[in-house]
Amino acid sequence: MKPSRLVLATLFLLGLGLSAQGCGLATQLWPQPTATATALPTSTATVRPTASPTITPTGTPLPTPTPIPTPAAALVHGPYLQSVTTSSVIVVWDTDLPSAGEVVYGESADYASLMADPAIGVRHAVTLTNLAPYTLYHYRIQTLGWPLSEDFTFRTAADPSQTSFTFAVFGDTRTGHEVHRSVIDRLVALAPDFALHTGDLVGDGLLASEWARFLTIEAPLMARAPLFPTLGNHEAEGPLYFDTFYLPGNEHWYTFDYGNARFVCVDVDGYAHFGTASEQYAWLEATLAANTQPWLFVYLHVPPYSSLAEDSFEVAVRQSLTPLFERTGVDAVFAGHHHNYQRSIVNGITYLVTGGGGAELYNVTHPAPELITYRNVHHVMLFHVSGDTLTAEAMTPEGEVFDQFSLTP
Repeated sequence: MKPSRLVLATLFLLGLGLSAQGCGLATQLWPQPTATATALPTSTATVRPTASPTITPTGTPLPTPTPIPTPAAALVHGPYLQSVTTSSVIVVWDTDLPSAGEVVYGESADYASLMADPAIGVRHAVTLTNLAPYTLYHYRIQTLGWPLSEDFTFRTAADPSQTSFTFAVFGDTRTGHEVHRSVIDRLVALAPDFALHTGDLVGDGLLASEWARFLTIEAPLMARAPLFPTLGNHEAEGPLYFDTFYLPGNEHWYTFDYGNARFVCVDVDGYAHFGTASEQYAWLEATLAANTQPWLFVYLHVPPYSSLAEDSFEVAVRQSLTPLFERTGVDAVFAGHHHNYQRSIVNGITYLVTGGGGAELYNVTHPAPELITYRNVHHVMLFHVSGDTLTAEAMTPEGEVFDQFSLTP
């Protein structure tokens, strides 16, 4: 668990009118929990004290009440899935009181294994290990044997031999909470293996209440599909983003492989440096150049190409990064920031703006020569990789498909 994870839970509780003790905010990398899986033991539970007998008017004592099990704590947020690999996944949740944390899991709802958090706390991040690639698992979170959630399922990441999988992309969910809910409902119905978020997850990344609302709305999706976000300008590089998510690398920029594809997250949120002399650029150049997967995807917040009036920051993204994308064979770039849908092709790379997750819509005002199509609608995107073919659909929360296309690597 990150040393600062307790802070997020504490601030969340304050946003909900509750209280808990916390510690100072800090942005740090998360360690792997040290717990090991064991055979599922017989459940135990805390019981309420036996009530004293009461006497009826006739003097006949009533039976002693049967003890009723009660959990030591109540669920506040989660469970949600993070950093899935071919053999592991992190399960995260928050409770209202410090408690023991356990995950029971297996390839059926009989749950053959249990993984426990060795620490007592209000934030739990438990890593399930020794899993099989691209396998469907059932899981449930609990405390001292008392269930805190229903049964959920997730799928581990595909290894290179598994060349067929699905993923979703969406972004800019920061406002318009009812639209955000409808977007999540659509994504749950689509059942992607995992999802990418192109940034601006919340309206103000420094407010605990914003993250509490985000986790509540996203709960049906994140309990079933791991979410890999990138920082947007509205997150403000705040510690609450890093307390919420358990991501690879340094969590600002990172990469992961899934099946026959490599996904690369770039931090262009207005706070991190990405110029050719920066640490991030050196990492990005090496990561892209080292790719051996047939598919290579990049996702970031600010688009290199868009058909809206652009500022100097967007120009800087294009000038610094697109030559590198072209030189290293990037297939597609996913971005947000503009609240609409745009698809462009420049020098063989497909650039997608998918910022229709809930924030107010922006009208396309400057159609560029490279623009193929656009729609000023709230939307999600679903991608299906099948060997050397990628098919994509952009659709409204109601399920209307308004753009379809295919790519080869």
